[in-house]
Amino acid sequence: MNTKSLLPVLSVSILALLCPATLKAELTWATAPKGTERNSGTFSKDFELSGDVKSATLRAASGRSGNVSLNGELLGDLPGKFDLKSKLKPGKNTLTISASDNKNAPQIVAQIVVELANGTKQVLETGEGWTFAAAGKKTAEPTAAAIGAAYSATNDVLCLFPPTVTLPADITVPKDFKVELLYRVPKLEQGSWVSMTLDPKGRLICSDQYGDLYRVTPAPLGAANSEAATQVEALNTGIKGAHGLLYAFDSLYVMINEGPDKGLHRLTDTQKNGNFDKNEYLLPLEGAGEHGPHSLALSPDGKRIYFNCGNHTKPPANIDRVRGAKSWNEDHLLPRLWDANGHAKGILAPGGYVASVNPEGKDLEMFCYGYRNEFDFAFNLNGDIFTYDADMEWDIGTPWYRPTRINQSPSGGEFGWRSGAGKWPAYYADSLPATLDIGPGSPTGVTFGTGAKFPAKYQTAFFANDWTYGTMYAIMLKPDGAGYKAEKTEFVSGKPLSVTDVVIRPQDGALYFAVGGRRNQSALYRVIYTGAESTSAVQPDKLPKDAILRRQLETLHVDGAGPESVSTAWPHLSHSDRFVRFAARVAVEKQPSAIWAEKALSEKNPQAAVEALIALARVGDVSLQPKLISALSRLEYLKVDRTLRLPLLRAWQLAFTRMGKPAPEICAQVAKHLEPLFPQPNIFENNELLQLLVFLDSPQAPSKAIALMQTMGDDYDENTDGTLLDRNSSYATAFKAAGNSRPNKGQIALAYTLRNATAGWTPDLRKTFFSWFAKSTQWKGGNSFAKFLINMKNDALSTVGDAAEKATLEELSKTAPAPLANLVLPKGPGRVYTIDEVVALAKDGLKNRNFEHGKAMYATTQCATCHHFANDGGNIGPDLTGSASRYSVRDLAESILDPSKVISDQYAFQEITLRDGSLVTGRILGEQNGKFQVMTNPFAPDVSAQVPVGDVVSRKDYGISPMPPGLINMLNPDELLDLIAYLFSGGDKNNKAFTSQN
Repeated sequence: MNTKSLLPVLSVSILALLCPATLKAELTWATAPKGTERNSGTFSKDFELSGDVKSATLRAASGRSGNVSLNGELLGDLPGKFDLKSKLKPGKNTLTISASDNKNAPQIVAQIVVELANGTKQVLETGEGWTFAAAGKKTAEPTAAAIGAAYSATNDVLCLFPPTVTLPADITVPKDFKVELLYRVPKLEQGSWVSMTLDPKGRLICSDQYGDLYRVTPAPLGAANSEAATQVEALNTGIKGAHGLLYAFDSLYVMINEGPDKGLHRLTDTQKNGNFDKNEYLLPLEGAGEHGPHSLALSPDGKRIYFNCGNHTKPPANIDRVRGAKSWNEDHLLPRLWDANGHAKGILAPGGYVASVNPEGKDLEMFCYGYRNEFDFAFNLNGDIFTYDADMEWDIGTPWYRPTRINQSPSGGEFGWRSGAGKWPAYYADSLPATLDIGPGSPTGVTFGTGAKFPAKYQTAFFANDWTYGTMYAIMLKPDGAGYKAEKTEFVSGKPLSVTDVVIRPQDGALYFAVGGRRNQSALYRVIYTGAESTSAVQPDKLPKDAILRRQLETLHVDGAGPESVSTAWPHLSHSDRFVRFAARVAVEKQPSAIWAEKALSEKNPQAAVEALIALARVGDVSLQPKLISALSRLEYLKVDRTLRLPLLRAWQLAFTRMGKPAPEICAQVAKHLEPLFPQPNIFENNELLQLLVFLDSPQAPSKAIALMQTMGDDYDENTDGTLLDRNSSYATAFKAAGNSRPNKGQIALAYTLRNATAGWTPDLRKTFFSWFAKSTQWKGGNSFAKFLINMKNDALSTVGDAAEKATLEELSKTAPAPLANLVLPKGPGRVYTIDEVVALAKDGLKNRNFEHGKAMYATTQCATCHHFANDGGNIGPDLTGSASRYSVRDLAESILDPSKVISDQYAFQEITLRDGSLVTGRILGEQNGKFQVMTNPFAPDVSAQVPVGDVVSRKDYGISPMPPGLINMLNPDELLDLIAYLFSGGDKNNKAFTSQN
């Protein structure tokens, strides 16, 4: 920028640095000219001044070291901030900055802001128009300008300059809402704000993540200049590093997360002068950092203080009471893999939790648990707690990845976070599911809209901040049975907008939110409603009878509930609502198992029996295991309601995780009971059945699982809004990579379990299994994804005793299949299609298609491996050349997406049982020299297993098509339509689907 004088009439580009509303995001540096031989010298700039000066400030820094002078007077060393009011003179002034660097050409950044008596502001900044004279030389040369130079990212430099924040005009909110910028936090002095609360006067108290507390008096609504009218003062409390704040009981409660004395503190103003002069350390907590102790809230009855902690916080040393039984455990049937990069290694249940204390920090009650890192929580008008729990983005692409999620968090709730690959799936009956999966993100502050002067739907909304993607969601909640239905909408979004905390200020009905965290630039904003809809205060939702029942059962979770709780809760173990059943089971577990064990073992209602047996497995005496196994065996898997099958499998698992592995003969009996059930059409049932079979040393587990892996289609379903991901491209990389490579999570889940199998292997099965690891190298995911697969392979190799075989298998696991010649990869992004979606797409979409691209997609989806088409391809599936005359679009979609619905006997696989109890699954091609030739892998039809006819005990239809379902899921809609058009054309490029239709 060429600035020849400093006058009231300034160019727009200079005003861009002057006006707080339009500050530039990057600094402009003056750099020594190219070819400068010396690493030190002097930068100079002459400027003119006219008018009386009200204030003048210089901020300056150099790349390494330096000092600054004005009109020959040394002001001081760099970096620094200098008052120039008494040092400027009318007319010409000269600013000189001496700078040096050890290795690079010298660089400086400087800015003078002058306010004249008439209110005009003037700015001079570095850039073009400055000169530089190398040390020892008298001749000065023009400098170069560098925007956002290398040194500009350092905190000591950035903190010298007016804070750069996202402006209200660049923040998106719903129609009739307005955003106001109230305060730009000076990073050097006041840090990066992460938590807020309100005092009785409606003033905000805010905390720097690593530093002090500040009190903010917001500008009145309608103020001409909200920034100027907002007042901020430092609170000299000595408290630093607070993540949670709450004003209650005439005290400021503070949850310290950083530095010494971590845990809950109470600050009071004993002199009633506005200063918190007394600090009581109420509750030490062992945890720190972004997964440590977090937030605070007052209970709806105003009697207790609730707090929450992330999974790196140990449970308090002295827990006085627990809602339900203190029965958390890891409950993994097989060894879990810790995170492949070591994150949270060794951290065990309960994980993150919500607890409460009385106002003195005593009488600690554990309320619910099993979170990863729920940074904040809030009560709705009905008194229910909701949290926004974190994902583990390093898990992206794995079957154990769990998105960020909204959780209704009732008494005794368990939400299944376990470290590494051990996270419980949402269907485990001894846990509770999310109310709503959100997707990728970093949850921070939350609040309900209670007290906001907003339309009714926003007053009952749950506002949840996502720090990573600069989004505040408004979660619309409606009571549904004992739980809630939820719908996600975006309420505030921007780029960048690292939202940290959010509160409703009843004094003006506005929503206040802060941005900052991790030493990012902080700011305080306000959202107001300007529309015509009614903003009258809403009343709590009328609770359904099931929600009332759940609350009644939760009164039995507390200490002091007597044995009569069992008879009260028992009838509701068979309730249709999962939250009611959970509350009933927790009430039963609270009582000594000796008084209800026999009742559980003899229960006849299948739903109640499963819940009761889960309870008995969790808290019963280990001596009851034989009776527990007998009771579970009486529940016929294929006859119970399908919704009960996964809970039944979980009951089986808990019988072993809590009570230990039975004797080998008992394991064999249970395996014989479960083996005929595997596989099932449901992928989740198969995951749980396989874990049981591997645990029980079933010889059938490897052959059945590998056959299933070979017929599993594309099931990758982490479809994420691209607009959201674009708000933080660096964090979005893993999601986009996984979406493009589409890892098969179903196969990964089975392989994860199979790595532990020691029985039932044959050389051919092992070769097939380890070859799968080579195939898996093409998949991408989160930071730990590839290492997880390597660790799975290494675990599997450790079960191979023969050194030569181990070496062969290890080599197989590294040799990725050669790519097909001239293969055109789909552009994607793919999706998990339904039959109705395919039909709807094709309704008006099978015209003006691309023949060559359709042909390429036919090759990419590997159709030609098994199907004959237009005189080319395999013959282990039906000929597709006449598809148009045999299939409607719906028929074709059904055959692709659900190929096991109808299986021709010409192409069906068989399950062959051998004398040693092992299985071979495949299609018998023929018999030669007393051996069946069995094709076990449809994608390698020329390779067959040799099975001696005399070893065969039985043969039966396998029941699952060798064609993997969902092979089209890797395609985007255009690619799919090109493929359908190609199939229906019979290979004729002159078909009307490929010509313009007028």
